[in-house]
Amino acid sequence: MANGAITLDGNQVTLRVIGASKATIDADGAFTVDGKPVVTTPAERSLLAQCVRSVHETGLAMGKAGVRMAAKAVVASTSSAPGNADDTAEAGAGQMQQLSLDICKAQASIKTAQDQLATQLASFKPYASIVSSSDVADCESDAKD
Repeated sequence: MANGAITLDGNQVTLRVIGASKATIDADGAFTVDGKPVVTTPAERSLLAQCVRSVHETGLAMGKAGVRMAAKAVVASTSSAPGNADDTAEAGAGQMQQLSLDICKAQASIKTAQDQLATQLASFKPYASIVSSSDVADCESDAKD
């Protein structure tokens, strides 16, 4: 995401874009820009909360896949069964590809919410280009390779 950054800390997402103040979104959809609360409608809060869920789900999926792969690598390295390491590596590669596709779906979900928010909430517009259409397309292309 060359257009900015999205980070997750607990249940809060932080949005950073060059030339714009830092913005945060809480799990309940509360939106602040430069530390000041932004008034939102229930529909906007729902979209903002969806952004947080998508970012959170992506982080959890990445963490779980990493733990599973590490555990399998330990088992493979301690196993004396011939070919076991190759089987484990192939299974791990398949899991990584699925994880990559899941991340792309989450990124597309963030992009959709971002686009909807940009049309409904003027104070969100500076952050509406963090995830671009080309980011989503590149992610999907890379995940299939």
